[in-house]
Amino acid sequence: MKNWIYRLIAVSALTAWGSLPAMAADEPAWLPASAATRLQGASAIIEGASGANVKSTLYVFMDPNCIFCHLVWKALQPYEAAGLQVHWIPIGFLKPDSAGKAAALLQSNNSAALLKELETHYSEKDESGGIAPLAHIPPIAQTQINRNLQLFQDLGFNGTPTIIYQGSGGRWADLDGLPRLGMLPGILNLPEQRINDPELRKYR
Repeated sequence: MKNWIYRLIAVSALTAWGSLPAMAADEPAWLPASAATRLQGASAIIEGASGANVKSTLYVFMDPNCIFCHLVWKALQPYEAAGLQVHWIPIGFLKPDSAGKAAALLQSNNSAALLKELETHYSEKDESGGIAPLAHIPPIAQTQINRNLQLFQDLGFNGTPTIIYQGSGGRWADLDGLPRLGMLPGILNLPEQRINDPELRKYR
């Protein structure tokens, strides 16, 4: 497990530093049908539409300090207002305080509000999520993070963000990285939403 985590850190760091493409591939990778059940059972922060208002569901593996996870969060906000529900599945590996921030999100009484704080106060200069990490991670939170990481490994993923969605024919697919904004309506099966954030213009 330790060697695999080191490889994961290397891949994610290279992506963040620009040595690997930050953009997701145009073609998805298809997942086994059993992946959906496991994803539904993952410890996650649920954000966006709820109840009868949910028109589309997305699962995203994220690190609280991952800059491309931050950009995906920004890109998805207009779609959440249009019926998207996102399950953010935290794993913590990029920085020494990543696990503490992941634990803070999972242990919060209002995890969606804390996620919003993390992203709205994100420091792009330092590539650091805008919340304080837990100084001591409770055993239950550590178990949740470990299980999320194990699921991430079992499904063969390599870095964050990894986006999982239901594609054609009801099959589940994944994309590694930040999708081009023009891909989002097809991925989410929702009408295109206006995205005016200047930081996202180059990802159109």
